[in-house]
Amino acid sequence: MPADGLHNRREERVDLLVQANMHALPGNSVVRLCNLSPVGALIEGQSLPSIGHEVELRRGALSAPGRIVWRGVDQAGISFFEQAEVADWFPDAPPQASVDRAFQRIMEEFRERDEPARRAVPAPLHRSLITIDDMDRVAASLDELGDALADNPQVVVQFAEKLQTLDIAAQLLRKLSAQESQTS
Repeated sequence: MPADGLHNRREERVDLLVQANMHALPGNSVVRLCNLSPVGALIEGQSLPSIGHEVELRRGALSAPGRIVWRGVDQAGISFFEQAEVADWFPDAPPQASVDRAFQRIMEEFRERDEPARRAVPAPLHRSLITIDDMDRVAASLDELGDALADNPQVVVQFAEKLQTLDIAAQLLRKLSAQESQTS
């Protein structure tokens, strides 16, 4: 984006760095939502539509239709047709918060059943314990897998929402790891 365009923004943008689905002609893709304001967003991805194309960003139940207003090699700016509620797009916002609360209840049940297993949860297929480092490594592996799959346009078109599920799973594992390290 030209440097003078940064000063012409109508609203302050908030950094997010989360994955979102972008629906547009000729097809759908998974993009990284870098920042967001009530009136627009910065996205990153491959094979982004040209300036003027209408698109719709989706993340879970949220959607924000708009138009590409500028484009770089792997970045683009979207101007929304209607104002978006920025807080709803955060990873911890509902419905993500309800998923987190459910996950927290499950973990509390594990703790109540087996108080000595506070730092690790027995793996279902092995007798070894799942450590905080294990959770961090699996989250990083899920991120790598999602990024590798997102490099294939055919996979993105066919499995866009499943790729977002990988992103959510990695976020939940990192959150669980952080919670477990706080209780240690």
